[in-house]
Amino acid sequence: MARPISKVAPEWWDYTTLDAELLADAARLTPDDLLQLSRDGFEVSIYDTLEEFYCAEALESIRAWQQATPDNPVGICGPIGPTEQLPLVATIVNALDLKLHYAHFWGMDEWIENDRPVPLDHRPHRRDRRRRGDPSRRRADLRRRQPPGHRGARLEAAARARSP
Repeated sequence: MARPISKVAPEWWDYTTLDAELLADAARLTPDDLLQLSRDGFEVSIYDTLEEFYCAEALESIRAWQQATPDNPVGICGPIGPTEQLPLVATIVNALDLKLHYAHFWGMDEWIENDRPVPLDHRPHRRDRRRRGDPSRRRADLRRRQPPGHRGARLEAAARARSP
């Protein structure tokens, strides 16, 4: 059976293209059912408030970036949504004066190389993922990786405006 056309982006597949029976089964899951899906390497967490969720998402990025080294850079692929944690990430990075020379961020929906979006079939070579050279070229910079006006760039600007 052919997958339905996406209601979000017709040229892509997403949650609106999933089988109706699968969605009905998922809708019947209880919170306890969801927690039982945890296993080695995959933890299900449930938060009481959106604020707790966004804070946990922000801290996940910070903890990953803190492990980045010249020989083992760390990259985070940001979500299409939700993105409310991104201003928190920027605030924490700035407040702690974290050095992000070997940390990377790119938006799941916006991966740019040489000022052009990468093609859908893009597969970076290992040497491309672990760039060597001038550390300042490795600094995580949303403005460099996303086109002007992109949602992530706007969130970063909003976070800077709120900072004291």
